[in-house]
Amino acid sequence: MTYKFEGDITKLDLNTDHYNDQNALFFADCARLAYEPESTIQQVMQNQLGFKNFHFFTNKNLDKKTSTEAFIASNEEMIIVAFRGTQELADFLRDAAFRLEDGPAGQVHRGFKRGLKEVWDNADVSMKSYIEQCQDNNQSIWFCGHSLGAALATLAAANYVLQDNVSNASSIKGIYTIGQPRVGNSTFAAGFDAILATKCFRIVNNSDAVPMLPPLGFLLKYRHVGQLCYIDSDGGLQLTRSWWHKILDILKGIHEDLGIVGFDGLKNHKSAEYIAALQKIKEVSFTSK
Repeated sequence: MTYKFEGDITKLDLNTDHYNDQNALFFADCARLAYEPESTIQQVMQNQLGFKNFHFFTNKNLDKKTSTEAFIASNEEMIIVAFRGTQELADFLRDAAFRLEDGPAGQVHRGFKRGLKEVWDNADVSMKSYIEQCQDNNQSIWFCGHSLGAALATLAAANYVLQDNVSNASSIKGIYTIGQPRVGNSTFAAGFDAILATKCFRIVNNSDAVPMLPPLGFLLKYRHVGQLCYIDSDGGLQLTRSWWHKILDILKGIHEDLGIVGFDGLKNHKSAEYIAALQKIKEVSFTSK
């Protein structure tokens, strides 16, 4: 079966580092595509979308259930770095290691750090070296991922800039994360946001439960990074939303979903739900211009 890619590569704005509806849909679809087999991803990126360079990353010493998977694709204008996540909240809760460890500019989730290390500094072909190899025409760099993949994309961007070279930040135009859990502590969040906040767009679909993890608390001092791009219960996009209004809207979404099979916080986390919501937002944005 042919993969149906919803994003339109011809409508991308590669010169902006602000939130863009067309860009959001395209990179959300790249994040969804990361769940597919390597052969499907390569076919879509190279044959369907026309990317010249492509590399699939995984730790071949681990089975697919536990290994990190990601891909990088590039053309003359852009480099995409996309990470596979998990569609099931139960998998995330079972596999998560919430303990904090030292990372770039602060402490980060131990499980995320170790997951990224499997591919970022891979002995065969590291993601870092492949990005550098692809960037032969001053291409812009875009990170993306859904769920666990969103956390890995955020941490990868942090490694690329805060750990490797701060000047790399100028090449990054966007970090689009879909249903992202918290990645690190307040020190990490402050260091990340000082350099990358204006380029990081954290898209949350109403009552999606994963962005609420790991939970805030005295012992687990996690903080979100970037700019919240909140899809409300009516399907609208809110780029500025108070904490109180967000809670009320989440409750509204849960109430409206009563009687529908599947808890609202799980249903709203699915990658397909994000694609559908962003597709509608893009259409409304287009017709209003």
